[in-house]
Amino acid sequence: MQTFKDALAPLSKRMVREHQILHISAELPPEEDATVRARTEILRWAQRRSGGRLPENAMAGFDFDLLVAGRNSSAVNVDLPEISAWALRQEDPDKDVPGRIWTSEAIIWSTPDSSPRFAARLTASSGETELDVMPAGPGYVRQLIDNVGLFIGDRPLSSLPWYIGDEAAEASFLELLSDNTRRLPLVVISVADGDKPEFTLNLDQMASALGGLAQIIAILPKTSWRITQLFSKRLSVFDGAVRLYMPGFDDYADPFDHPLWLGNRLISVADAAVIDRQIRSRVAQFSTRAVRLGHDIVPFSQLRSFSRKAEQERVASSEASDEQKALVVNELIQAYQKERDDAIKAEDDAFLEMESAIARAEEAERREYNATAKVQMLLERLSQFENVGHEDEPLPTDWEAFDDWAERTLIGRVVLTGSARRGCRKAHYHDVQQAARCLLWLAEIGRSRFMGGGGSLSEVIIEEGVRNSACGSDEFQFDWHGRRLVSDWHVKRSNDRSPENCLRIYYGWDDQTQQIVIADMPAHRRTGAS
Repeated sequence: MQTFKDALAPLSKRMVREHQILHISAELPPEEDATVRARTEILRWAQRRSGGRLPENAMAGFDFDLLVAGRNSSAVNVDLPEISAWALRQEDPDKDVPGRIWTSEAIIWSTPDSSPRFAARLTASSGETELDVMPAGPGYVRQLIDNVGLFIGDRPLSSLPWYIGDEAAEASFLELLSDNTRRLPLVVISVADGDKPEFTLNLDQMASALGGLAQIIAILPKTSWRITQLFSKRLSVFDGAVRLYMPGFDDYADPFDHPLWLGNRLISVADAAVIDRQIRSRVAQFSTRAVRLGHDIVPFSQLRSFSRKAEQERVASSEASDEQKALVVNELIQAYQKERDDAIKAEDDAFLEMESAIARAEEAERREYNATAKVQMLLERLSQFENVGHEDEPLPTDWEAFDDWAERTLIGRVVLTGSARRGCRKAHYHDVQQAARCLLWLAEIGRSRFMGGGGSLSEVIIEEGVRNSACGSDEFQFDWHGRRLVSDWHVKRSNDRSPENCLRIYYGWDDQTQQIVIADMPAHRRTGAS
C-alpha cells in the first residue's frame, strides 16, 4: 500500500528548499561612525551584485526594493527608541547551477545601552536535496573585517592566517586554544619540517573564506610538541596534519569532537582541495548551530514586518490622509504575509533537514558497527596465532599515558567514554597498572561472557582484593554515541573511599558494537544510593 509520503514524493522533488549555509554574529567597534561605515561597505558590495543601480538614498539608510529577476536587492530600516536596525537582503544566481539562488542577509543593529552589532546569514534556494558546495562568507564580511573591524568579545576577527613563530605568539595561541569563552573554531595546520615550512592547503584563501567563522593558524613542530605536553598526543596536531579545535576544548576533551586530518592525506593539491571543502563545511555547519536564527539573527522578513508595523503606528497617530493610512496598512499586510510564507517554508525545510539528519545518523551508526565488526574479526584471527596480542605491551605506569595505552590495547573490545577519560586524567588512585590489568580482564574474560559463554560476572575475583560486581542501587544511565546505555556493573577494590585507595570502574555492554563501554573510572562515583 502506498503511503501519503510516497504519493507526495514526485511533488517534493520539485519543491524549492532554502538551505542554511552559514551564520555570523559579531560586534562592530564602539565608534560613532562604525554603523555608517559598515552599512557603506555592505552596500558597495551589493551594488556590484545587483542587476541595476541602487537608489540614491540607499547610502543614507533608507528602505528600498530593487527588483531584478534573480538579483533582487532590498533594504529595511527600523528606528525605534528600543532598537535601531538596518538590514540588506541580496539575491545572486549561482553561476554554474541553474535554478540555485544565493541569498545573503546582513543586519546592523544596536540598542541604547549596547555597542553596534553585526550579523550575517547566507542561504541557498534550490530544488536539490543536498548541496555540494564550498562554503565561504559573503565578500562584505571580509570588507568589514579589513576596513571597519569586527570583534567577538575583546578579540578582533581576521581574514588572514595567523603564523605562530615565536614564544609570545605561541603563548597567546595556547591561551586561546583552551579559553572556555572562545566562540569560533580554530583550524590549526601543523608544519612537518620547521626548517622548510610548506603548505598544500591555500591558507590565505581559506582564511579569507572563513573570516568571521573560524581562525586559521599555522604552527611549527615545537608548538605541536607543546600541545602534546599540555593536552596529550590524542589531542595534538603534528607532522603536517590539520585539526579543527572546536569551542569548549580543554585537556579533558574527547578527540572525536575535534576532527583531525593526518598529514599523509595532504600530499597533493587535489587532496588539499577535498580536505579544504570538508573543513569549510564543518565550520559552516557549526555556525548555523552556534548562531541561532531568531535569537542571534532576525530574518529579514521579520525585520521588515517590524518596520512596517512601526510605520503604521506612526501614520495612524498622525494627521495623514486616509489614502496614506490605507497604503501603509496594505504594506504591513504584505509584510506579514511574506513573514508567514517564510515561516511556513522554514518549517518545511527544517522537517526535511531533520529527516536528512536522521538518515545520516543511521548511516554513521551502520559504518561504526561495520568498522567495529571488522576490528573484532581481525582480533579473532590474530588470537589464533601464538605470541600475537597486546597483552605483552607494557602496562602504563602513570595516568598521563593511560588513555593512549587503552586506545591501542583495547580497540574493538573496551572503549572509554569522555567522562572516563577525564576521570583518568585527574585520577589520584595509586596503582595505575592494576587499573590497566582490570581493563584487560574486561577485554578478555568480561567481554567473552557478555557474548554468550563462560559463566556469570557476579562477584568474580579479578585479582587479590579486586572483584567484579553488579552496581545494584548504584546503577545509572549514560549516553554513548547517541545511544542510552546502562552502567549496571563495576570493578571495585576497597571500601575506603579516599581517591588514592579506592578503585571503581563503572561499565555497561553495548549490543550494537559488541564492546564494553567504560562510563566512569577510577574513583568512586557518588549516587543517590551512596
